[in-house]
Amino acid sequence: MRLLKFFILSIFLTSILACGTSYDKDKLTDQLEALIKKECKTDSQAFIVGKTLYLDMELDSITSKEQQQAAAAVQKMQTAVMSIVRVVLSSNSEIQFMIVSVFDKDKNVLFRIIQNIEDIKSYYYMRISRGDFQSRNIMEIEGPDYAETMINDKRDMSIEEYVGRMIASQIDMASRSNPFFGALMSMARLRYAGYEDGVLILSTMSEADEKTESLINVLVAEETKKYAEKYGLDFTSVRIINLKNDQEIKIELE
Repeated sequence: MRLLKFFILSIFLTSILACGTSYDKDKLTDQLEALIKKECKTDSQAFIVGKTLYLDMELDSITSKEQQQAAAAVQKMQTAVMSIVRVVLSSNSEIQFMIVSVFDKDKNVLFRIIQNIEDIKSYYYMRISRGDFQSRNIMEIEGPDYAETMINDKRDMSIEEYVGRMIASQIDMASRSNPFFGALMSMARLRYAGYEDGVLILSTMSEADEKTESLINVLVAEETKKYAEKYGLDFTSVRIINLKNDQEIKIELE
């Protein structure tokens, strides 16, 4: 996970923010697919929904047990993200969010990176620090129970959804990098589920014991307040819906 964070950060240290317009918004997806074919030697599919750009890449090697093959897949993903940044920042489009998804042919595994273009610009122009930028990374890893659903779900992302997915992602990454924290959180994977009138809605498919539920409440409240302040949002509360037993936790935000 630390390596993935590093390569996302390196994207913006090695990319050049282009001046003027090189890519026309009406041809952006075709141009991007051609660029990915040239630089990654693989096919891709690009979609624009509103102000959200999606890029899908099928790479069976992402699940390979061979270290070299897996590393090569990660390198291709890195190259693809760099290409998207370069294209979007030198286009006349109004893209706000970019979503890069890599998956195997059977759609059993999905790895996804989501970025806010304004965060990229803010980091480039040193309006936010390196640590702040790293804290805004969204990485999502899904297995066969949810991967294909996420691949097919393409809609224009709102800033509320972006922040909601960031909160879930940051808690998930913390559980993966810390074995003790991960042991407590392993049965309580959170996902973004919606937003209604100031209420952020998250979901889980697992039942948590009292200790884990208490930890989730504290973490979700802290992360929601932190990111709401970063993005100027006003969340009044968070609902966590357990899809397995229809139970619900409500966290009021002071």
